[in-house]
Amino acid sequence: MRVFVFGTLMDADVRRVVLGRDLPSAQIEEAVIDDFRRVHVAGRSYPLLLPHASGWVDGLLIHNLDAEAVRRLLVYEGDEYHLVPLVVSDLRGHLVRAAVFMGRREVAADRRIWSLDLWRRRHKRSFLRRAGDLMEHYGTQALLRQ
Repeated sequence: MRVFVFGTLMDADVRRVVLGRDLPSAQIEEAVIDDFRRVHVAGRSYPLLLPHASGWVDGLLIHNLDAEAVRRLLVYEGDEYHLVPLVVSDLRGHLVRAAVFMGRREVAADRRIWSLDLWRRRHKRSFLRRAGDLMEHYGTQALLRQ
């Protein structure tokens, strides 16, 4: 599966915690999604995408994710997001279809533009601890969902 990520998963340390391994650089490339902007989820340190006619958001396109990696991403993203197939552009301008974690309708947006650099400075350390705790229980959660 091909997934476009635009928030905390752009950080290599977060990807490592969530996926349980590093991805080879050949599996990841920079990409852009048009007609959206990246804003904070209300009261949270992480983002969601909102439609915006003249907007665009940079992110990463992750190729060839296996079913286990997708399951881990689903646990990490939780109930606030769902996967939606959308079209993104790689840096060569090629349009490709990718799954994107979009915020559910009931998730409130803050409207403040979200910045990866600012998130890294203010929230990354504590966020990694919480993500590590969540993913440490990944196997248990998977069993409970069956």
